[in-house]
Amino acid sequence: MPKRSPREKLFEWRVTRIRATPARLIGYVQAPDAEKAAKEAIAWYGIDNPQEQARLAAQRVKEIG
Repeated sequence: MPKRSPREKLFEWRVTRIRATPARLIGYVQAPDAEKAAKEAIAWYGIDNPQEQARLAAQRVKEIG
């Protein structure tokens, strides 16, 4: 999981790949914002295809700390 500064809030994000209906759940990651959540999911779940990377969407689920 990502390293963070003591003042940075950390959230749990649900990452999905939006390609068609229905969207496909990739998984859950912890990050301070949606952009970093998508990057974390790319690294954590090994998403190598740039087209799939561009179709990721992150939705905040809950605050962790």
